[in-house]
Amino acid sequence: FDVETLCKYITIKNYTMEKISFMRRLSSSLIDKVLILVLFIISALCISPYGMPSHLGSYYALLDAAPSSYPSQDTYKAMHSVYGNTIYESTEKWVQCHKEILKKPELIAPHKGETLSWDLQITGLFIIVNFIYYLLWEWIFRASLGKFLCGLTVASDNNQPTTEKEIIKRCFLLLLLMIAAVGLRFTFDINYYMTILLFFLIVDTSVIIKGKSLIDIMTSTYITKRKIYKNENLK
Repeated sequence: FDVETLCKYITIKNYTMEKISFMRRLSSSLIDKVLILVLFIISALCISPYGMPSHLGSYYALLDAAPSSYPSQDTYKAMHSVYGNTIYESTEKWVQCHKEILKKPELIAPHKGETLSWDLQITGLFIIVNFIYYLLWEWIFRASLGKFLCGLTVASDNNQPTTEKEIIKRCFLLLLLMIAAVGLRFTFDINYYMTILLFFLIVDTSVIIKGKSLIDIMTSTYITKRKIYKNENLK
């Protein structure tokens, strides 16, 4: 559309809570998640174009690791720093290097906490990207890009467009829930896959029951179809 054509279409200011198909809402959510992942990778590469690819690779490997394994990861990094790729020559070589470095804690000390540090930094960046993504799109279009593309919008329980205050509440609640999920991961020593599964079970199970996510319920908002009409006064 050109600007003139777009100006002939405006969003209706009153909504009615309609039941949205599960697949439609799921599709909008998947679009958002893919876009967020792409933006996260781009943001990470912009911060550190040369070192970040290897860090992202290491982070991906950590998704299946529990926090209690981080000291072992630090020891491995110390081994690689001291012995290089020779540790991969054979199992015997690996065991030998591991035994040797455990006898020299001063070689492990510079790497102590390194895995935890990178975990928190990269996870923190991912959470920030999520927050900014939803805040900007819902502030401007009253819907995330995924919802917008699927013809959905966020409305208040009083059937009016969401206010700026409600949008901020929704985004900050998402931020707090994601931080809480990371906290639970370290509390119960579980990997990120389990953390992500629990997060979506807690936040989205109510969608199947009530048609509203936990964030919708706690902010008195809901997801509905975006309705538009043609303004006949504009030609």
